[in-house]
Amino acid sequence: MRTTISRRRSGTVRVLAVLGLLTFGLSVVIVLLEVSAPVADESNLETAGSPEAQMGANHPGETVHVGGALAVLLIGSSGLIGLVVHPRRLGSARQTVGAMASSVVVMGIVGDPDNHGGQAGPFDVAMLLFAVPALAAGLLAAPPQTWRRARIEHPRFLALAVAGIPLLFFAVNQALVQRNTWPPLADPHHQAHWYTMGVLGFMVVICIAVASFGGQGWQVASASAGLGALAIGMTSLFAPEAASAQGWPWALAAVGWGLVVLLVNATEGEEPDNSPPRSSAGQRAEQVDANSLAPGVHPIEFPTREFQASDAQLAP
Repeated sequence: MRTTISRRRSGTVRVLAVLGLLTFGLSVVIVLLEVSAPVADESNLETAGSPEAQMGANHPGETVHVGGALAVLLIGSSGLIGLVVHPRRLGSARQTVGAMASSVVVMGIVGDPDNHGGQAGPFDVAMLLFAVPALAAGLLAAPPQTWRRARIEHPRFLALAVAGIPLLFFAVNQALVQRNTWPPLADPHHQAHWYTMGVLGFMVVICIAVASFGGQGWQVASASAGLGALAIGMTSLFAPEAASAQGWPWALAAVGWGLVVLLVNATEGEEPDNSPPRSSAGQRAEQVDANSLAPGVHPIEFPTREFQASDAQLAP
């Protein structure tokens, strides 16, 4: 299923999607560069700051944050790439809206820490600017009427979204860690590792939910959501001492949930064909009874377009 947006709007969607790839991708790549580089020796810093900052100092490993940032980049960019390729891909548009909405929700939870234990505002304007182009592209490609007319095409994905609600608690917890972390042990503006993990938790659940509505590109939304859950679970099992790592029961649950999502994604049937019905003339041609013809004579199949022309010529 595709949206019926105009050619001009399609061009605008494509431009915004490209811009969104650059801005959103840059915000995640910055986090990736930070967590992939040698981490500052936080243990040498004075033991001040919030309890959350101290907790981060006690768990300096960044394996989970690297996996989480890569998953966020995958989920967010795959939907945008779908819109760049074809701006009328409704499934890609819904995936993009869900992914960017996840970022906005986490921005509201984290707020705008002033690095002294307080808040300088309701949200960090710089972080919002990173998400605006991508969110605008998704909303233009999936205008409000497409959401009002949405029907559940893949109910198993909706059931999986409900089963994935614990990931939302994980997301809120990670966002609150980011909100309550301040120097000197961490800087919430420059080490947005927990912010990224919070975004991932929301992305996984929201994107699998919007995939239940179908639309061209829904397979990408559901597959990337399943891989996001696997990223949380597998990295937690691989590096249980790292920051944001979950205990082995929850890590195994995340792995199991992600594998089920991928399995359902592989076995879920295609959406029903919504193409217009064949013309009555074409149907009459297909209903020719071969048994009524002489032996050895077979019915001749004419293109439907020719039958339509003949109908028009014979019409009074």
